[in-house]
Amino acid sequence: MAPSPTSAAVFTKPRQDRPSFHIAPPQGWINDPNGPLFYGGYYHMFYQHVPGDGCTWQFGLVWAHAVSTDLVHWEHLPHAIVPTPGGLDADGCFSGCATLDDHGVPTILYTGVRLRSNELCGPLPPPECDLQLPFIESQCAARPVDPSDPKLTYWTKVEYPWLSLPPPSLGEERFAGWRDPAIISRPGQDGSDCWTMIIGCGVKDNGGTVLVYTSKELLDGWQLHGELCHGRENGATTGFMWECPILCELKPLPRHTSLLGSARKGATAKPATALIETDYDATPSKPVHLFCISPDACTNPSYYWLGPYDPATKRFDLDAAQGPFRLDLGDVLYAPNILHDDAKDRTLLWGWNQEKRKVGTYDYAGCLSLPRVLWLERLPSPAADASPDATPGKWALHQQPALELTELRHPHRSWRLQDALPVGVSELVIDGGAKMPVIGVSGPFLELDLMFQPAADVKKCSASGLLLQSWTSGADGSAALLYHWDTGVLEVIYEAIDPATLTFSLAAPGARRVGGRLQRPPAPGNPLALRVFLDHSSLEVFTGDGEVLTARVYRGSPSAPGAGIDFISVDGPTRLLHCAAYEMQPAFHSGISADEAEEAVSPLELESLAAGMARMEVAGVAEAKA
Repeated sequence: MAPSPTSAAVFTKPRQDRPSFHIAPPQGWINDPNGPLFYGGYYHMFYQHVPGDGCTWQFGLVWAHAVSTDLVHWEHLPHAIVPTPGGLDADGCFSGCATLDDHGVPTILYTGVRLRSNELCGPLPPPECDLQLPFIESQCAARPVDPSDPKLTYWTKVEYPWLSLPPPSLGEERFAGWRDPAIISRPGQDGSDCWTMIIGCGVKDNGGTVLVYTSKELLDGWQLHGELCHGRENGATTGFMWECPILCELKPLPRHTSLLGSARKGATAKPATALIETDYDATPSKPVHLFCISPDACTNPSYYWLGPYDPATKRFDLDAAQGPFRLDLGDVLYAPNILHDDAKDRTLLWGWNQEKRKVGTYDYAGCLSLPRVLWLERLPSPAADASPDATPGKWALHQQPALELTELRHPHRSWRLQDALPVGVSELVIDGGAKMPVIGVSGPFLELDLMFQPAADVKKCSASGLLLQSWTSGADGSAALLYHWDTGVLEVIYEAIDPATLTFSLAAPGARRVGGRLQRPPAPGNPLALRVFLDHSSLEVFTGDGEVLTARVYRGSPSAPGAGIDFISVDGPTRLLHCAAYEMQPAFHSGISADEAEEAVSPLELESLAAGMARMEVAGVAEAKA
């Protein structure tokens, strides 16, 4: 992916707001999730990483590697791919994918970059293929040293690029980038006899596009097929460069899979994992595909569409699709990547959760999101005040946290509202302006399951949610997670300090707000279900109808007691129908030792660009003569 707009300063003093049950390196910078793969009984996650203790983006990115047998307990392994001096990836191993070749051998496809100022990396591209970027992009590959090793601990590079240069510019149009390959089908899939790959691109000063390539062989013979779709004339809306493209068919939502008892269907409150999938709500008459892009830079949201993909023409019909929609209502998720988990017949998604704090002293920056399961859900006929996007008869993207996350709940540190209520009482009413503390759990690593709705009262409740108190003195660092019943907006409110009292106040002038209106708000009279993951500074909120808000909340260091979490009701009272809270355990345990890391097999050196192109030219002449 493209460089991130960050300060050049590097800070090494640790800060105690680091997430513990999200995927992240031991220290330093992380960005895009790359090449998720299931192989040998392990989930493999690669990700963009700046080695060492640097906490800002810089050239020289590597592919870091972690493995898990259950999606939630992870182990660090040596870096899978590192830049080769003088090679096509001398200045960074950018994003890409991982797949199994025709023989079942894992293969990484990634974009290698070399700075045009790096004289050791060969000549510049010919003018018609030169995108005039600060770096030159080529598509490279790597394979495991030992495919019989289920952890795929060590990798070595393929000695030639499988695509060395972008296609020539289209007339007067010049491409704005050419990176982040993703395999969307293999021979025998969708009636095709070839591999099909997409790559992120853009038309300079016009709009984003995604190119489609096909080949009979995974690492040779790739030919440009055309455009999957494009956003010409819409660059100001959806971006001028579409990074990290995703295209996949979605399965319909199982009827009995629920986040919190499926509040929208009037079910009673139940634990998040009580229901098991058995059949489907509805099945589309034709396949519906998710198409997702991340536009231009990480300061922008990732967008998605739902619509038809034709495997014969290899086109996604953007005009007939629903969208664009924000993949996440927050302001930190970017560059998502997916894995079709064949063992459980589901599609998993991870994104990059960025930092949003002011530049300070810390020894890490960023983490990956929690794994989400993606489903396709038919929308019911919308209520009169529902979102205008909720067209009847249409389909919606439903995102859920992976059920395996419950394995991280501490077995002895939890609290349920129903256990604390008197016999015969099943809910609690929180008065307007009042707070109800979540007791029995503490610390910065929590999961909360909630279901609530306004109480019938003379004074109507305008909003309900959580107050996340700060560990620091005063109100600085506190935040509120609120759902507004009249507008359907779910948001996080920060920096809301009343200048007169220096206390946290929802009415404070200049308060910062992150969030947006739900596409599928609960119908009038129905409750809202939320599942909230608070991993110190990383906040991820899933609604019962499959929408997500991700944000960063910096509440300081928990070195002193006193900070807590309260359920709050604004103006009128709220009926709290269900509340459960769990302390969460870390995701990482044992890892590779320093000695083992030093013994990692050195990757094969890539040929210089000039030597590689000369070799391929000679081979082409010989083939033509034959």
